[in-house]
Amino acid sequence: MVDSRFYPPGQTFSIAEIAGFLDAEIKQGDGIASINGVSNLLNAGQNDIVFFNDAKYKNDLAVTKAGALLISTRDEDNISNFPAAVLLVDNPYKSYALIAQKIFPDQAQTKPVAGLQAEQIHPDAIIDKDVEIGFGAVIGAGAEIGDETIIGANAVIGPGCVVGRRSVIGANSVVQFALIGDDVHIHPNVSIGQDGFGYAPDFSGHVKIPQLGRVIIQSHVSIGVGADIDRGTLNDTVIGEGTKLDSQVHVAHNVQIGRHCLIAGQVGFAGSSIIEDYVMSGGQVAFNGHIHVGKGARILGASVVVKNIPAGQEVAGYPARASSLWRKETALISRLLKKRKTTKSE
Repeated sequence: MVDSRFYPPGQTFSIAEIAGFLDAEIKQGDGIASINGVSNLLNAGQNDIVFFNDAKYKNDLAVTKAGALLISTRDEDNISNFPAAVLLVDNPYKSYALIAQKIFPDQAQTKPVAGLQAEQIHPDAIIDKDVEIGFGAVIGAGAEIGDETIIGANAVIGPGCVVGRRSVIGANSVVQFALIGDDVHIHPNVSIGQDGFGYAPDFSGHVKIPQLGRVIIQSHVSIGVGADIDRGTLNDTVIGEGTKLDSQVHVAHNVQIGRHCLIAGQVGFAGSSIIEDYVMSGGQVAFNGHIHVGKGARILGASVVVKNIPAGQEVAGYPARASSLWRKETALISRLLKKRKTTKSE
């Protein structure tokens, strides 16, 4: 569900109009029904359009309540029980991106939060008591800043954003499309809520996918210097209560990081990964997209995580595997290299 706090209502189009835009065949439905939103399969309502291009979401397709479906001819056997309109297209992902741009044209190209000339605090912003606002800071329309919070110099709080009580937004940091809890410390030069890296690849030119989600940062979170957290595509990007991110951590769209995690510097999370509570990661770890890391797992520094990690397991290496195995392999390679060097010297 697109949050009206941040996004205006989508423009309305009939199924027939959408088919015309996309050069699609209406396989099912009369073309009269109206669409004014986009969604994933599970969360869709009768006025939303969705797409299907991956068999692993077949169960979601069976229960979706979407009003229209984009699907390719190779997958049309999966629509036997779909009750609403069906549009056949060559590339469902690209077609979804194109119609999302039509429905939400303002998000086809995100505009920066502009200053308000001499008055940097919008008159519709809500500023509670004992808030400190640094020189040059910008606070947008409808933003809410809680008691005793500090907004650093040249920081930007975008329209509709909420910052809780006793929080700190460091100098030169930018917060957009975000809801932030109490006692959160965001260090300088942090970017929160910018576009996720979402494109439908195509040889004729990659198509930007509007990013229509939010960033949720729960209470008692710390975010280090130069970190960036992308907003979700449709779902939210979430940083759980008490989690600490070191400097220059990248969190891509739709990532969900649980409670009380510790993430060292220069770690990168690719999109839609799920990191459960109490996970610890050393520095410079790379997490592949769409993976699941179980509660209490530990990832040693400079590892590359390419598959799910069970709860409580410690992993290391490239690709990351159980740290006990990695240590044995490293020791064996060291012995082999030493033996080879000794043999050559003889």
